[in-house]
Amino acid sequence: MVKASRFSVNKKLLKSGGSLFVGVPNEVIEQWNLGKGDEVCLSVTDGAIRIEPKQPSKIESISEEMVETYSKVMKGIQAKITLDTEGNALHLEFSGENQDAVSLLLHNLWSNLPALFNMLGVGSVEESDKETRKPADT
Repeated sequence: MVKASRFSVNKKLLKSGGSLFVGVPNEVIEQWNLGKGDEVCLSVTDGAIRIEPKQPSKIESISEEMVETYSKVMKGIQAKITLDTEGNALHLEFSGENQDAVSLLLHNLWSNLPALFNMLGVGSVEESDKETRKPADT
């Protein structure tokens, strides 16, 4: 879960059709990794309106057989991690003979980073070189 922080801002209500809405500031959007179409929970308690990001409700389990299969496929993948202290960044490089397995690893890693960073309380995920990352066919 994202670490607790205090944030307060006054916003004017806007009207669209028969509904009123309020814009969510970028700082909050980035902290909670929110995007268009994401669901939030709106509750009213003791005269206060509260908006919370909807937490995942489903926990998936992976069979022992799947773990074993995945482990065998991933054994041939090498990872190189470089710390760039000046740029305050980590550079990850993955390689291996089975390019489909490398592509799948990158796709799964990239897809799950926002959720991981959200749990750690880290701001957001930013892609520095969009041309080098291609999603795997799934």
